[in-house]
Amino acid sequence: MLFSISFYIFSFFLSYIDCKRYRIPNITLGTLLIFLLIFGYIENQFNIYSFIVPLLILLFFVIILLIMPTMILGGGDIKYIVVVALYLQPLLFPLFLLITGLMQMIFLIYLQKIKKRKVAPMAPAIFSAVIFTELLFKLGFYTF
Repeated sequence: MLFSISFYIFSFFLSYIDCKRYRIPNITLGTLLIFLLIFGYIENQFNIYSFIVPLLILLFFVIILLIMPTMILGGGDIKYIVVVALYLQPLLFPLFLLITGLMQMIFLIYLQKIKKRKVAPMAPAIFSAVIFTELLFKLGFYTF
């Protein structure tokens, strides 16, 4: 229970900061990671795949950033996605990635076409995608 509560509280805060400043503070993200590790261990939320998936995601983004160093995705967004990979059950992560892409596309269209902004914060899209992913799973629309 505290595992999910801490994730949602910190993610809401990260989304707010990203909307206001277009950055994700390392100290907040690090604190979230520590809370998830502590509460996840206490509540027995982890298995071996819970740690393999975030490491693979991190490796993937490192390779992408080495290949395409001018990529728009920021470092805070990458770190937040790695923390989300630790939070979500490993088999929910592919659905999360799909929903994140759709949410970010909607945010970009709204902010660039309607609000006339050049950039869009990604943390709210990531957080919204986690909410939708867990909702679809709990309602039984995504079973594995």
